[in-house]
Amino acid sequence: MNKIFSLSIIAVLSLAVFSSCETDVDLTAPYASTTVVFGLLDPQAPEQYIKITKTFLGDGNLNDYALIRDSSEYKWEEFSSLYIEAYADGNPNPVDTFNLTPITIENKDVNGIFYGPEQTIYHFPTPTGRLRTDRKYKLVVDFVSRPDVFAWTNVIPTSNFSFTNLQAPDGSTPGLNLAGTNSGSVSYKDLTLYWYPAENAEIYDLSLRFYYTENKYFDNALTQLESSTLKFIDWKIGTYNSADINNALGQFEASFNSESFFSFLGNNLIADPKIRREAGVYDGIKTTAFELRMGFANNELQTWLSVNNPVTGIIQERPNYTNIVGGLGLFASRAKAIKLDIPLRNGSPSSSIPPNGNINALMNSIYTSDLQFCDPNPNNSVYSCN
Repeated sequence: MNKIFSLSIIAVLSLAVFSSCETDVDLTAPYASTTVVFGLLDPQAPEQYIKITKTFLGDGNLNDYALIRDSSEYKWEEFSSLYIEAYADGNPNPVDTFNLTPITIENKDVNGIFYGPEQTIYHFPTPTGRLRTDRKYKLVVDFVSRPDVFAWTNVIPTSNFSFTNLQAPDGSTPGLNLAGTNSGSVSYKDLTLYWYPAENAEIYDLSLRFYYTENKYFDNALTQLESSTLKFIDWKIGTYNSADINNALGQFEASFNSESFFSFLGNNLIADPKIRREAGVYDGIKTTAFELRMGFANNELQTWLSVNNPVTGIIQERPNYTNIVGGLGLFASRAKAIKLDIPLRNGSPSSSIPPNGNINALMNSIYTSDLQFCDPNPNNSVYSCN
């Protein structure tokens, strides 16, 4: 009892002593802001953009500072120089230089915690043939009176990319056999796509884009058209890395069942008796409805994406990742490749593959039968919109 009482006295005396000391602490001093960089080189894009900002600290509510543009952005006169250099293997000197200049864009979302809709981005036009996969690129941010920063990346080529099992011997596109028909019923197909690795690409993000025209009517009888709008919806097939290479073929292999695609449509499109949907676009010869879209990321972007994936384990700490020397952020490369104009009918009428399997599934599957799809091709006597 005496021991407990003595400890209590000591605690009270300690509080009394500390309460008489100076308690004003300046949490903002000393403080040095850090440069934050985010840029993804894309050799296919007409312009290359780099976002360069800084961290900030101030008295009061930091959310208020975040809404002030000057809190995060540098003034142009604070830079001594701002550029990207290209280096060839075995050459210590840059073989090309691209100077970055500021541009103000006005489409930033204003619903976030940071300022908008205007923001400063640094850019340069993509020079034809000068962003090459056999070169390394160095971003240099040279300041007048603060620590400089730099970062390295390569770029990803896609000019020769293709799916090796989508091209017919005569060069035409046979299409995607998503579904078959058997006395009008729907049978969903297992599909496998193959492609060769792209140089410098570490991960591949594959999706299927489906185009349709949404016709809205004033009446359930679909006689008075209100509006007609061409739309699309993207279904993600999957993300692939080196573990998905078929070693016997030396190619990536993506396998999936098409039932997931029709289920996706049913879950994401609204069934309305006043809406009729034309599957794809009729070009006078055939109806084209699909695109296969592949996104690529290089090693730096792959690492950043992996680190920033949702934490699902018991340990909730997230490791930090940056490849910006002297700062924070990411300087990496991405690219995309698109297989265009894939037809709605998955084979010629004379082939052994039922040519109306895809549109039959859109019109009759348990997932999409209430979405009122049809084929805009007037020559399709069974499934035509006419």
